[in-house]
Amino acid sequence: MTTELKDYLLRNIPGLTPEDLELLLPSITFKKYKSGESLISPGDNNTKVYFIKSGIIRVYHLLDNGTEKTMLFHNKKSFVGNYGGIIFSRASRFFYQTVGETEVFELTYDAIHKGAQKSISLNNLRGNMFLMMIGILLNNIEDFVLLKPEERYQKHLEENAKALQKVPSKYIASLLGITPVSLSRIKKRISK
Repeated sequence: MTTELKDYLLRNIPGLTPEDLELLLPSITFKKYKSGESLISPGDNNTKVYFIKSGIIRVYHLLDNGTEKTMLFHNKKSFVGNYGGIIFSRASRFFYQTVGETEVFELTYDAIHKGAQKSISLNNLRGNMFLMMIGILLNNIEDFVLLKPEERYQKHLEENAKALQKVPSKYIASLLGITPVSLSRIKKRISK
């Protein structure tokens, strides 16, 4: 791995020390994906953890009728993985697909777990990674229950305006639980 990529990880993962990075380096690979490529598919027993350098990863489920239901978008400087696989050793129920060109650092959860046994700071980092992943899921659930679609859209705009510009409207509508036509109406109301 290049010095530039190592420096990027040290600057962008809070709590990662140079010593921790050296422990993990043999297990880290840097990968580039084209738009629409899948990192994880339903049925995969994937326990890899991805740290996004650039791009967006969409997590979605494909219904029997062919409808895609978007659950989450993850963008740069966030961790993503098959939560069920990491926590419960369960096969994925979702597709994890790139939206636009995406660059990620990939490593197995097992490497993080083994490193955490050798380093207190890496153990803390592992805990923070889980808290971040759980926090994203919890916020998503709470927003879906407590906010109207327009409020959810405005919140996503406030938090991820740049990233949302790269995401097709049909995926955003699916995330909000509405049709693309309803999203178009929301966009018109907001722009007035």
